[in-house]
Amino acid sequence: MGPLLLVVLLAAAAPAQPEVMTGIVTDPQGSTVPGAIVQLEVGGAIILEVQTGTDGRFTFGIENRNAVRFIVTAAGFTRNVVTISADTRQNMTIVLEPAAFFEAVQVTSSRSDIPASDPTVTADVFAASELMTSAQLAIDDALKMVPGFTLFPSSRVSNPTTQTVMMRGLGGSGVNRSLVLADGVPLNDAFGGWVYWDKVPQAAIDRVEVVRGGGSDLYGADAVGGVIQILTLDPTRTMARALLEGGNLGTGRASMFGGVRRGRWGLGAALQWFKTDGYINVPVIERGAIDRPVSSTHRSGMVSASYLTAGWRVGGRGNLFSEDRTNGTVIQVNDTDARSGSLEVAGGGAGGFLGLHVFGGTQSYDETFSAIAPEPPRSSEDLNRVQHVPTRRIGASVQWTRQQGRSILLVGSEARFVRGEMEETEFSQGKVLGAADVGGTQRLASVFVRAMLPANDRLTFVTGAHADAWHAASLGSSFSQTKGAFNPRLSVAYRFGESGLAVRGGFAGGFRAPTLNELYRRTQRGNDVTVANEALTPEHLRMADAGVVFSRGRAAARVTGFWSMLYDTVTNVTVSTSPSLNIRQRQNAGSMRSTGVEFEGDVRLPHSWTAAFSASIIDARFTGATRLRGFRVPQVAKYSAGLDVRFNTAPWTASGQVRITGAQFDDDVNTRVLKRAVVVDLFGGRTVVRRIMIFLAIENLFDTDYEVGRIPVRTLGLPRAVRGGVQILFP
Repeated sequence: MGPLLLVVLLAAAAPAQPEVMTGIVTDPQGSTVPGAIVQLEVGGAIILEVQTGTDGRFTFGIENRNAVRFIVTAAGFTRNVVTISADTRQNMTIVLEPAAFFEAVQVTSSRSDIPASDPTVTADVFAASELMTSAQLAIDDALKMVPGFTLFPSSRVSNPTTQTVMMRGLGGSGVNRSLVLADGVPLNDAFGGWVYWDKVPQAAIDRVEVVRGGGSDLYGADAVGGVIQILTLDPTRTMARALLEGGNLGTGRASMFGGVRRGRWGLGAALQWFKTDGYINVPVIERGAIDRPVSSTHRSGMVSASYLTAGWRVGGRGNLFSEDRTNGTVIQVNDTDARSGSLEVAGGGAGGFLGLHVFGGTQSYDETFSAIAPEPPRSSEDLNRVQHVPTRRIGASVQWTRQQGRSILLVGSEARFVRGEMEETEFSQGKVLGAADVGGTQRLASVFVRAMLPANDRLTFVTGAHADAWHAASLGSSFSQTKGAFNPRLSVAYRFGESGLAVRGGFAGGFRAPTLNELYRRTQRGNDVTVANEALTPEHLRMADAGVVFSRGRAAARVTGFWSMLYDTVTNVTVSTSPSLNIRQRQNAGSMRSTGVEFEGDVRLPHSWTAAFSASIIDARFTGATRLRGFRVPQVAKYSAGLDVRFNTAPWTASGQVRITGAQFDDDVNTRVLKRAVVVDLFGGRTVVRRIMIFLAIENLFDTDYEVGRIPVRTLGLPRAVRGGVQILFP
């Protein structure tokens, strides 16, 4: 009996064997949610944390305990707290609901790899599942559901130099005042600031984050309007995505992504090919013999690698991109070839989180221009200019983040260098008239600091500052200039208990230096010629906004009012006009004031329906002692509104969007009116095999003729575009 009793006692004293707990995290449609953070809470304390794999699955090992809860968070979703009973600890399914726009966890507003939700920031998050089940083919078209977001025309067929983002009325005349990033690397063209949206293959996109107003202060120069960041997939295990589609207008796209995780190594690669024959964008009654469809073809490739060691992550990324476009006539074409790379090192250091980011790249841009005969209308054209624009850019940033309790401190610095030239040859009647080679260099150095200080569960303060030093020099002369800026930020948010009501407000400054394109490159749209001005000085922004947020149950709403004053505004000013030629020059034209109100709301309806509404009313005008005083800022609509309705239930998925854009002007002196536009888009898909969906998408369902420009000939937006295809997700 003695030995037997000893065995029994030892068994009773031995620690309990760990219990394996497994589960999967999905969205309401059953799609898995990779990269979700699953925290295990026992007795009110977080004791373990894991991240779901690309299949949405997680595994815990824990001694058998009774009081166990899971706290699950993921970018673009609301937090879900689940109490686990003893008989439901295997193969659990945890469903995350899409987050209301103001609750979404995102990294852009904190400029950090540590996701957070800043209650003082106006931000929107678009998950990949939402983007891939929308009718819009181009990312920039999908983002037009953001209040006050304007990009005319679509990047699908427009000249890249016109692809400038406008938010909260801070735009017009081809000037881009918003920063667009891909994993922290600028997508804005280094020479001109325009945006190449298709550099990132669609299949590789994890989500898109949009931060408007003062929340973009950490990014300093180029971000006075806001920040848009495209974040790509980071493989945590073997995974793949493919998108194959085709439709009318000679349109086709193949986009693919694959990634693996082997021990400490992570590898990813993506490819995309796109082609469209396009359409003739001049109305039938105004067309001439020279008019041709606006078409485009592009190819992009991306590779990435990462290595984990001792709490640090080292990663690198490379990107190749090329595109060819026809711009609506026989002679007018352009093409781009770009190469870029980045290196990132991040991990724990100095009592916080330290990150270093280095990026660089080269690019060549070529474009032809022509003079178009006014009489007979558009019957002939004559090559008058050929441009070659080579550019190179390098940049680096370092930042340190420390979280103590609920307070977060971020300190950082960045530097950028750009060199660009404009090699131009002029022609007339087939003969060379002359050649020019102009350009310059730009250097930018910045330091920034931000502190988030929650006073209690209801009140949060955020304060910070951004200081910039900018130097520009001409390659062809001794002209140079150096400018500096200091811009503080202060914002506050207050939540009224559990009522679902919160208020917020803030004040911030901004700074934008003129691009090399604005300083040195002459451009032409139709018979409008815009000349450069190397004496341009930087713009300075002062802005304030305030808003009310309400969330209760299945409904959420946000109303935000804003006031922005942009000093030393860079815009195109009309110098002379004639029936055959209009001359404009880039000038610092006094100041620009933009005021407005943004409305956003979403509601989760019964039977798997959801609806989201957005709208804005904007009054953007030139102010100051200039001839433009009182005129409305061009290409800023007086109002806009959008409605997004979705139905998601296995195996069906459907969505519909209605976008209304109010009247606006296409010139600085308000003589060319772009009329109101209403566009309806539809998407429908069915999952036929696990993770394989076939779909049909229709853009501009009613084939509405709407104007996107007057140069001075009217330019039309995309006609009805129908495409179908298949989406494949693995696992």
